[in-house]
Amino acid sequence: MRDSVQGGRTAVFQFAPVSLDFVRTWAPEADEAATGMLAACEGIARGRTGAWRDSRPGLLALMTTLPGRPYNGLYGLDATATPEEASALAMRLAASGVSWCARLRPGTPTEVDESLRDMGLFAEDEAQLMATSLAAHDFEIREPRELTLRTRRAEDDLAIATVLGAAFGTLPSSAAKLLDRAHLSCEGIQWHLGEVRGAPVACAMSVVVGDAVGIFAVGTVPGARGRGYGSAVTSRALAQGFAAGAGFGVLTASPEVQGVYERLGFRVLESWRRLVPPP
Repeated sequence: MRDSVQGGRTAVFQFAPVSLDFVRTWAPEADEAATGMLAACEGIARGRTGAWRDSRPGLLALMTTLPGRPYNGLYGLDATATPEEASALAMRLAASGVSWCARLRPGTPTEVDESLRDMGLFAEDEAQLMATSLAAHDFEIREPRELTLRTRRAEDDLAIATVLGAAFGTLPSSAAKLLDRAHLSCEGIQWHLGEVRGAPVACAMSVVVGDAVGIFAVGTVPGARGRGYGSAVTSRALAQGFAAGAGFGVLTASPEVQGVYERLGFRVLESWRRLVPPP
């Protein structure tokens, strides 16, 4: 049970446990987690017309055609990346007309950053690569009793789009692309929805590829934040991924919210430098 003061009164939230089967006892190292994260990002591109990937030494460019920087980008992987190849991939991404950003692992040469800055990109907050392999006997997952969680049904698309719009400012046309049924029919891709008394309040997307379940688009509507709904939908997405055979969960988070995920058992494995094109 947890007490929360709202509007001068104390609201009491009841929590009910959710059980998971044990999956894995060891946490991934940075290389394994990064590989899993990139595989999950590529999984998002499955079934999407116009999606492409371009892999070069130490670099990966991924275009899913989805709106939003989290889904498209240039990844610097290791010391073999060169500024020339990075610039060429950045130009190809820019020509797509879809928002994207560059995320560079610690081993990526700083000359790559310089070449991207020369193209007009600028640095933003680092992205924290976080992972967890904790299952039920490692920690107890709790969900607010008033919260109803479920995996997406066809009739839930409007509710998920409502959460995306309120949480991230996602336009209805962009949400429609995220919820494209041809894409969601691909194995391993699932949306999760949280409702309170029939009103949508939280959502998340999970992508299972091999041993990893990637977590994306965790959002809570502004009026329902601070009540554990985002944490609950994240935990449910992890649970579904573990049940589907994943051994660990992985995501990227900004420094401001990493504490939320640390309380769910995630830990920071490394920081990715992030550069974004000008508006």
